Amino acid sequence: MTEERNEKKAAIAGAAVRLFTERGFHGTPTSLIAREAGVSNGTLFHYFPTKEELINFAYFEVKSRMTEDIGRGVDGEQANREKMRRLWRSAVLWGVDHPDEYMFVQQFCSSPFIRRLPPEEFLKDAPAVFEVLTETLGKSCLEGMAIEVAFSVISSPIDAVIRSIINSGGNLDADRLIDASFEIIWRGLTGE
Repeated sequence: MTEERNEKKAAIAGAAVRLFTERGFHGTPTSLIAREAGVSNGTLFHYFPTKEELINFAYFEVKSRMTEDIGRGVDGEQANREKMRRLWRSAVLWGVDHPDEYMFVQQFCSSPFIRRLPPEEFLKDAPAVFEVLTETLGKSCLEGMAIEVAFSVISSPIDAVIRSIINSGGNLDADRLIDASFEIIWRGLTGE
């Protein structure tokens, strides 16, 4: 029973992410999400009593997978610069490889829904990311700023790189852009 329940929740959340990315939060009726997920409206509302609960659930599911993928392998690096480089590359490649989920996270982070979440929720599923960012920022021009603010400063260039690679249709040297953009940000933050 639990496995079937999890499969239905995952199907609903997956359909919601695709549709929210295409149509926006307000432009996506729950009836369309239910139809795309292959469930009834009643089933959707059984698992998610409100659309906001569905949006938040989908966000945390995607964010959990994203932070796990991005943080993988960071502990194997010795120097903080190399940890940060690995995070940078992993974040960009995750966005390029998961464009619907990436765009959903961006949409969520630009929506009023993010403001309803406590700040500690922002990076709680990403201890490796949090640790590396905290160490880097503590030795940077952003020292003393709230982690959420510093993260925004770093994530905006990542967004630009992801969108450039996606929009290039493969006509861009992605590795070169990833490496060059990391160097620009690293030097800007640390002066190294």
